[in-house]
Amino acid sequence: MSDSKIDSTGGITINDIARELNISPSTVSRALNDSSKISEKTRNEVKAVAARLGYQINQTASALSKNKTNVLGVLLPRLNSHFFSKALSGIEAVAQAKGYRILICQSNDNRQQEEEMVKLLLASRVDGVVACMAMDSSSGEHFNILVKNKIPVAMFDRVNFNIPGPKVVVDNYDGAYRATEHLIQNGYRRIAHLAGSLSCKAFEERINGYKDALAKNGITLEPQMVLSCNLDEKDTREAFMHWMRMPAKPDAIFTASASSGLAICAMAKAMGISIPAELGIISFGSEPCHDLITPTLSSVDMPGSEMGKTATEMLIEAIENKTQTKPLILTPIKLLVRNSSFRP
Repeated sequence: MSDSKIDSTGGITINDIARELNISPSTVSRALNDSSKISEKTRNEVKAVAARLGYQINQTASALSKNKTNVLGVLLPRLNSHFFSKALSGIEAVAQAKGYRILICQSNDNRQQEEEMVKLLLASRVDGVVACMAMDSSSGEHFNILVKNKIPVAMFDRVNFNIPGPKVVVDNYDGAYRATEHLIQNGYRRIAHLAGSLSCKAFEERINGYKDALAKNGITLEPQMVLSCNLDEKDTREAFMHWMRMPAKPDAIFTASASSGLAICAMAKAMGISIPAELGIISFGSEPCHDLITPTLSSVDMPGSEMGKTATEMLIEAIENKTQTKPLILTPIKLLVRNSSFRP
């Protein structure tokens, strides 16, 4: 693409500036792009006239002429989640500091929509993509179209190790193990687990941590105490009511998401179930309101902002230096013990 094709996005064009100064449009274009072929005096005159006329460079055309858009794609399952909003804040902070803009897409935890968003990001010619996979996105094959087009992909939280690129995760197994063991140490024995989709490795790891904590403490796993769902309000309600209709009900529930933990807490209170005396509750993932409800809700805290920042830093490193010094980053977690799981 020649310099003269980098034009304005509004009504004023480089031709208007050229006529004002009685020079060629190509000279105007080179001056606006700080070409060393144009004298400093002419560059200053062109920029002064451009500012007076209100000329705006077409950033997309300019970027494409350099084969770089300085735009990062961000693909998240949901934007109405505290974890993902914190991750997005971390992504945006790093991108802005490094001179990148972001294009945000939401999959709504749906594989088909995720595939469409991947195609959109490819068509938008982003320089790289930060992604957390949809819950039902098991193979992740659709991300390969980005890799084949030399667009680096950095994944965090829900990742697929078959897709090349950096990964930022938490130790899901350890977090689930510690959450379950905490309930056991507080005297709970019939501990149910509400899991996410088993096609997602993160939720599979949480189930394994839960199972191993029971086994280590001599508690036999009852199959009906583990239910897998989409963790939305409807599925969470159905799972909770299933457990409450059992002859031998759970005395504690470990949920695989912050939102499902809140929903179970609200349903238990509505049914007059005393928390934590009759039912202990702990969730994987924490929301600010966990500290505000009564009783306060115990959780495994996931550092969303740090994960978003780290994934973006690694992505930009891959874009600019074509290197991946650390393909996997394991982010530490915290067990936040509050009133919902602590028996005095």
